[in-house]
Amino acid sequence: MSDAAVSGDRRLRVDLDVDLVDDSGCPIVTEATEAAGVAVNAVGEECVVDVTTPDGDVRRGTGEVSEDCLCHAFSRLGYAPHFRRVEDGTILVTAYVDDRDAVRRLVEELREVVDRVRLVRLAVVEGPDATEQVTFDLSALTPKQRRGLELAVVRGYFDDDRDVRLSDLADELGISKSALSQRLRTAQAKLVTDVFDGVEG
Repeated sequence: MSDAAVSGDRRLRVDLDVDLVDDSGCPIVTEATEAAGVAVNAVGEECVVDVTTPDGDVRRGTGEVSEDCLCHAFSRLGYAPHFRRVEDGTILVTAYVDDRDAVRRLVEELREVVDRVRLVRLAVVEGPDATEQVTFDLSALTPKQRRGLELAVVRGYFDDDRDVRLSDLADELGISKSALSQRLRTAQAKLVTDVFDGVEG
């Protein structure tokens, strides 16, 4: 999928699992470790969050807005976060971005302010009804496969004009070049199989 393919009415939907730092004080996670929905209203220096628990209760929490806030990381790049749920303190957040480079910048920006961020799903959406054309569900991958694939995407390994080598990525992960190559091949095969299974189904 080239960046040129994501243009006009086409955008990328990116789903990320985000773990905040323990002392962040973010009301998204301080109100409940499990949430079926999250509504955030950050105005000025105060953030008000309504968290809907899985049993339907709505809990309101407040927090102080700072440069290290999760919402600020999105707004600095001009993207609106859509908080979908919270499970065991991990936030699933969706954003709609312009291209793969935007995904890379967003992940790097988030890593500056959160404890951990993982790419869960990437989809191309098209048209006024935002119909998903191609979806990559990363949940079928092992943690090692996901980490390897995520690093390769973020560092631009799959870009046409890439300037990163497989050996550089392997060094960053602390594994051999051949081990990383195998992980990437296996991960890509799983994703392609999943996409075509979805098309046939």
